[in-house]
Amino acid sequence: MSEDKNISYLNKSFSDFKANLVNYTKTYFPNTYNDFSEATPGNLFLEMSSYVGDVMSFYLDTQVQENFLLYAKEKENLYALSYVMGYRPKASYASNTTLDIYQQIPTVLSGSSLVPDFYNYGLIIPANTSLTSNSTGLKFLTTQQVDFTDSGSADITYYNNSYFLVKKSVKVISAEIKSTSVSFAPNQKFATTNIIDDNILQILNVTGSDGNIWYEVPYLAQSSIFQKVTNTGSDANQVPYLVQLQRAPRRFVSRILSDNTLQLEFGAGISNKTDNQIIPTPGNIQSGIVPGISLLTNNYNEASSFFTQEYGLAPSGSLTVKYLVGGGVTSNIPVNDLTIIDTSTAYFKNGTPITGSTYVLQSIVPTNPNPSTGGRGGDTSEEIRQNALYSYSTQLRAVTKDDYIVRALSMPSDYGNIAKAYVSQDFNKNPQQTVSYTQDYNPLSLDLYVLAYNSNKNLTTASTTLKQNLVTYLSQYRMVTDAINIRDAFYINIGVNFDIAILSGYSNKDVLTNCIVTLKDYFDIDKWQVNQPIILSDIQSKLLQVKGVQSVIKLEVVNKQGGNYSQYGYDIAGATKKGNIYPSLDPAIFEVRYPNTDIQGRVVVS
Repeated sequence: MSEDKNISYLNKSFSDFKANLVNYTKTYFPNTYNDFSEATPGNLFLEMSSYVGDVMSFYLDTQVQENFLLYAKEKENLYALSYVMGYRPKASYASNTTLDIYQQIPTVLSGSSLVPDFYNYGLIIPANTSLTSNSTGLKFLTTQQVDFTDSGSADITYYNNSYFLVKKSVKVISAEIKSTSVSFAPNQKFATTNIIDDNILQILNVTGSDGNIWYEVPYLAQSSIFQKVTNTGSDANQVPYLVQLQRAPRRFVSRILSDNTLQLEFGAGISNKTDNQIIPTPGNIQSGIVPGISLLTNNYNEASSFFTQEYGLAPSGSLTVKYLVGGGVTSNIPVNDLTIIDTSTAYFKNGTPITGSTYVLQSIVPTNPNPSTGGRGGDTSEEIRQNALYSYSTQLRAVTKDDYIVRALSMPSDYGNIAKAYVSQDFNKNPQQTVSYTQDYNPLSLDLYVLAYNSNKNLTTASTTLKQNLVTYLSQYRMVTDAINIRDAFYINIGVNFDIAILSGYSNKDVLTNCIVTLKDYFDIDKWQVNQPIILSDIQSKLLQVKGVQSVIKLEVVNKQGGNYSQYGYDIAGATKKGNIYPSLDPAIFEVRYPNTDIQGRVVVS
């Protein structure tokens, strides 16, 4: 029977391994080997063994460490772990800015006045129209359609008897559209293909040679996508598209690899039946499952209940992939650098021939009044780690009140813009008639109060279409036990009147103008939220900080009601408590609707 030997399994370093090997030799081989000086052959073997043990211990610790997001250092492992956590690393960040586009629109006689002929000569500049930077030659793209026939949002900057100069604004990003073709053999399950390019931003679209469209989804088990349907209703200007959930059997996922290659992965479905032809029954859901007690603990979902096309169809033949590249630090360009625009895709909405109106087309002039910012390289290792940890904690689900507010405000603008949102839990048994979606029997239901902007960026009640789009949009993010009531918030229109005293040596006109500009900035609607009170001392402080103001003699906030203002009046005096003006109990927001006329100031002698 062999003798039990005392072996230490806690060694980690070279010195620990050698010390324990020397002790082991002295203990179990005292007569066989007893010369432990540095120059002996025996010491060579002891140190070589210690070296191997040290290296193996290091790699064992490293491999274990690379399995944890908090400690992983290898970029490839960080990318893999981030996708598991639900975060998609980025290879590049595009810079962005606001572009002003000017067009000359010929005049037309309306009654006794000359007005712009928007109907016949207003151009449509499609989304993804290309622009070129003068200084760098980099490409930029418009993110939305620019419609010069929409007179409501037009800004007329110049006029003579022949034409009006009209300005429209649109967001642009530093990006360029590229295209490539990929081919797949038939019946290839979970096929992948890699697109190798610099600074890839995202996939634009994927189409097959048969004309079918393939849709990108976050993961292959997600079988539905948001589909845009053109809104033909009366509120089409406010809500260009309706959002609908659509089944997407042709789908794919994309991921950026550690070498900045973009990989596309498709499904495994090779059945002759399409998804919507498969009706779940006890027979096909339980097919391939051995009956038994394990059935009680099986997890069922659309992706795993039966293996046909539920992870999406497998591609076959040729696919054309359009994608965006761009961004980086070099894409941050200065002011007035975007003046070259490709108008080859522009057209007249109402059928006016381009050939006979080339002078109108040539009148298009773009410029960026602000520099383009935000462009930089891809995520660093630490950014990937932190973003993945955050993504895992949120899981794209709306859990808190703030989650619902952020999700509502982030709805894509094609489906309409939610300007303001506020969430509360209301136990009122007689809800407003403006509720778009409600489950009053749920005691945990939340009320989401919303407002929208009109074409002049004034607050207005959200249309029924917009609220229905929001319901559909939120349905993909709310938990099944949550109930959300979409309601109308209120807006209270106000004016501000003030009197100030001026220090000697200052121009009354200049100081008064600066005070009005300061209050315009203070009451900028982007800075105000639902249920935010007006703090009069803050307004006085802002005025006193204007150079040349000696004192604020009078400060008055008045209610504006009727006509183009809100239909609801408000008792400002009754809502003022200890120098603060509070909104109503019903969720409401204060708005200076027309800053140029609703903010009035005077200089008085103190």
